[in-house]
Amino acid sequence: MRLTLIAIFGAIGTLARYGLQGVVPARAGFPYGTLLINLLGCFFLGLIGQFTLNRMVISPDMRMAIAVGFFGGFTTFSSFGWETAKMLEEGAWIRAVAYVGSSVVIGLLLSVVGIRLAYKI
Repeated sequence: MRLTLIAIFGAIGTLARYGLQGVVPARAGFPYGTLLINLLGCFFLGLIGQFTLNRMVISPDMRMAIAVGFFGGFTTFSSFGWETAKMLEEGAWIRAVAYVGSSVVIGLLLSVVGIRLAYKI
């Protein structure tokens, strides 16, 4: 049952990423869509993951389906790596550093914000 839920939620997360990626395209050679998706993923995984651990409001299988399935399908580390490598290949070092820095620093901050918010709910 757990694997089926992970697969279903993974498909939903992938489709959500695909839809959002189409709404927020890359501009000026900067992958705003991927950045937004990964930052949203950091915040909501922190929030939902911690909330469901604190409250045990859903089963462990559903928690795994959301964390591994949905957020695994929604967020995209491989796209982040590829886009960064392409910027470096093009000599766009400043954009690449800004992308990596904003992804990591803001992503970590949003994860913490999500976790702390979950404690208050």
